[in-house]
Amino acid sequence: MARHRFVLTGDVDWASEYCLDAYVRHMARCGIVPTLFVTHRSAVLEGAAAAGKVQLGIHPNFGPGSSHGHTVDEVLDHVLALVPEPVASRSHCYVDSSAIAAALARRGVTLDSNLCCHLQQGLPALRHWNGVLRLPVFFEDDVHWTTGGHWNFAEYRELFASPGVKVLNFHPFIWALNVPDGQFYAAQRNRIPTLAAHEAQALRHRGAGAATFLDTVIDWVRRSGGEFVTLAQLCRTL
Repeated sequence: MARHRFVLTGDVDWASEYCLDAYVRHMARCGIVPTLFVTHRSAVLEGAAAAGKVQLGIHPNFGPGSSHGHTVDEVLDHVLALVPEPVASRSHCYVDSSAIAAALARRGVTLDSNLCCHLQQGLPALRHWNGVLRLPVFFEDDVHWTTGGHWNFAEYRELFASPGVKVLNFHPFIWALNVPDGQFYAAQRNRIPTLAAHEAQALRHRGAGAATFLDTVIDWVRRSGGEFVTLAQLCRTL
C-alpha cells in the first residue's frame, strides 16, 4: 500500500506575530514544515523561512477594497514584494478568473493550491489551462464547520486514508484559538491582527476544535506510517 503523504498549509490572513510564531514552533516540534500563504510582512515568517522551518507562498487578496491593490497587477506587485519567490499561490477566498490565472503565469508562478474540494476522495493534481500545476485542498478548517462538520476525527479517518492529494489548510489564527465554529470565530475575528499570548491563553476554546483536530490528524499520520511533506516534495512524487 502506498504511503500516505500529507501537506500542511495555512492562509496567514493578517494573523498576529504571536499566532504565526506559535503555529510555526508547534509544527516544528511535530517535525512538519508547513507552507504559509502570506498576506503581509512578518519578521516571524521571514526568520522561519530563512531557518527552513516554513515555506512561503503568496495569498493575494483580489476582493473589493483590498489593501493589496485595486487591480490584478497591483495586487500581485504587492504580494510578490513580500515573497519574491513563492513556492505557490492561493488567493484569499479562492478568488480566481482568467485574468488572474494569466497574470500569475506571466509572473512565473508554477504551482497553486487555489481550489477547495473538502473531504473529496481521489483528488488529482490538476494542470490548469495557464500551465500552472494545481494541488486542490482536501481539508480546510473553516469550510469544515461551515458544512456542518464535527471535530471527531474517527468520523473522517477513512476519508483521510483514501487515495488522492491530501493538502490540509489550517489558518494560524483559527489554530491559535482552537476555533470550533463560525459563531466563536465571528466573536473573535477582530483580534486576528493583534492577538497576543495572554489573550490566546484566556480565549482559547477548551473543547474540541480545529487545533485539537489537527493534533489528532498528526498523531494518526505518524501511527499509520504516513508522513508530512512540503508542497515541493509532494510535486516530485506525482
